[in-house]
Amino acid sequence: MAEPYGPWRLDDFESKLHEWGPTVPLPGEVYADIKRWITNRADRPRGDAVLVDGEENVWQAPVTYLPDLDLDNGLQRVVCAYRVIEAEHRIVCELFAVLPASIGAEADA
Repeated sequence: MAEPYGPWRLDDFESKLHEWGPTVPLPGEVYADIKRWITNRADRPRGDAVLVDGEENVWQAPVTYLPDLDLDNGLQRVVCAYRVIEAEHRIVCELFAVLPASIGAEADA
């Protein structure tokens, strides 16, 4: 799918990151990767995202990987779910989460 020319307005990314951040220990470099990823979404709203199964307009994208945190599940990936509102040329963040790296597309980092 061709990407319309950016930049797109980004809504709720910062607030969702701040809501989610305290629930997961985020080293400074991971936080910086996430902030860079948010900024890049303004130019490529879909980028490497995929539609969430069963949803009409919820996209999930890999953001970055978490360093080894002694998790039994292996490598973990930060992902973001968001909606692309074409008519308003904006992207609305739904949530950030951590998934096992074996689920979904690979993160850029």
